[in-house]
Parts: sequence; structure tokens; C-alpha cells
Amino acid sequence: MPSTLSSHLAGLRQAFAASADKYAAHARAASVLQDMAATPTVLTEILRRHLAAPAVLNASHYPVVSCDIETNVHFGLVANCWIPLPDHGTDMTTKAIHHHGQLLLTTVTAFGPGYEHWMFTQPEAVEPEQAVYAMRLLERAPHPTGHAAFVDANIGHVPFFPPSLTITLALWSSCRPKSWKDTAKRVPALHKHSAALRRLAASVGLARALDLNIPVYYDFIPQEDGFRGMKERIEFERGPNEDYLYSLFHVLQQTGNAALARDVRDAVARGPVAHPALVEGLIHDLESGRPIAGRLSPGHYGVPYASFRAAEIERALAACAGRAPA
Repeated sequence: MPSTLSSHLAGLRQAFAASADKYAAHARAASVLQDMAATPTVLTEILRRHLAAPAVLNASHYPVVSCDIETNVHFGLVANCWIPLPDHGTDMTTKAIHHHGQLLLTTVTAFGPGYEHWMFTQPEAVEPEQAVYAMRLLERAPHPTGHAAFVDANIGHVPFFPPSLTITLALWSSCRPKSWKDTAKRVPALHKHSAALRRLAASVGLARALDLNIPVYYDFIPQEDGFRGMKERIEFERGPNEDYLYSLFHVLQQTGNAALARDVRDAVARGPVAHPALVEGLIHDLESGRPIAGRLSPGHYGVPYASFRAAEIERALAACAGRAPA
């Protein structure tokens, strides 16, 4: 029987159901993700699912076109489509150096050349009053097609921009055994308002009791004396819908999924669509093979809280050498 998205998702669920140990589950899941990456029809199914989502053609723009695949009590799985810089440079980070608190991440590159990925030790406060932290480099390596990378809880890491469109499968879970809290957090009404509920829980001191991942000092900026921690995460501003549409059609074209133009037409029929003329023009470009370039919106790169060169990080690492935690 041919390998399908549904069969791979069943394999991932089995990997997590087989053990309460999330580390063991991620180790088993890595080979399933690699098989997904090696099966082109799986990516087509993922994109088709994305195009079936409500109001998919009206989304605002984020630097990464993300396609949600599955969220359950054990894990979350998403396909991240990384759009290259306008000059296709690869010496700029896509975001701040960051960790994910108590979350574990396994990522496999499913399409494209991949990108350079750096991992660091857990940040250690060396000057708490100035929010200066020290880290050491654990790994600086490419993340090419088919490669699986694992990022542990509280471990800093950062991807750099790829030279061309790159798609990764990102598998997330808590590092802790499943509990009633995981089930509660997947109740649809609560999940829909998760951001607001996280803010409320943090304000009344329930974040720790509910195992909520509140991003406080999760992001770090390289500077001359080490890394400055940001108490609260600064999110990218959303770009215009037009930029999102160009990037979405770029993904469809570059992955060889021009046939999904019919799914786009189905999304138009479900309507309403914010920019119908643009969508129709992009459908024509997709079907005729006219090149469609992906776009990054202003504020998605070259910003002081997220865009760093390798040399800047190297200087910060050099400053950390020999510094002891406070």
C-alpha cells in the first residue's frame, strides 16, 4: 500500500503512545518524519490540506508560510516553508537566538537545500541586573534535505536564511509525560483563545501549575559582552495579504504542485477573497509556469531584535568564554 500522510501520522501517534518518555518518542518519530520527507506525495497532501482551511487566501503574512498538519494531546506537527532573502543571502538569522522552554523539537528538512542551524548551551545569567547571559556553541551545521535535528528543552538555537525555498517538518511536544493538562489544552474552545489564556494565566500566577510555555527570557540578542535576554518576546509584525499570496503560490510552484491550482479555485469559490484579481493572476502564472517569487514583508528581516550575522554571534560567544554565571 502506498505511503500516505495519514499512514505517517498514524506512525507518529504510535511512536508517542508506545511510551510516556517523550525523548524516546521523538527518537522513534525521527525516522517517520524522514520517510515523510522522502515521499513527495506527502508534501502535496499537506499543501492540499492547507488550501482547504477556512479563509486560507485571506491570511496576513509571516516570514514563514506555516501549514498546520496535526495537533493532539501528544504532539503538534507543522510544515514550515522558509522564504529566502531577496538577495538569497545565507548569513542572516531568521529570528533571535531562542529556546522553547519545556518543549522538545524534532525537525526534518523535507524540501529544498536546507539552511545552517546553530545550537547553544542553556543560557546562564552572568549579569542578571542587565539581563546579560552566557552561552557556548554546541553545534554549527547544515540542515539539508532528509536531515533530522533534535533541539532539547531550554537549549538555545537559531536557523539562518536558506538560499532558496526550504520546507521543514517540525514536530513539537512537551518534555514531560502526558497528563490531564495536555488534554485540557487541546479543548477546541480553549485552544482557539490560547494566547489570551496564557496572558491571563501568567498574570494570576497559574502558568507553572498548568505547564504553560510563557516566553519570558526565551530570546537573546548577541552583543559585545555576551547575549542580552529579552524579557518578553517581540513577535514579527504581520505583513500584507498580498505578500502572503505571492509566497504561498511560490511554494506551490517550487514544489511542483501546480496541479493544486484547482484547490485554490475551490478556496476562491468558498470565498470571500480579499484580493480576487491578484489570486486569479497568480493562478494563471502557476498554471502557465510563469515564475512566481516569494516575498518577505518589511519588518521580516533586517530588524534589530531578530536579524544577526554569524560574525556578531561569534563575537558574543567569544565574550562568553571563561565567564562564570552570577
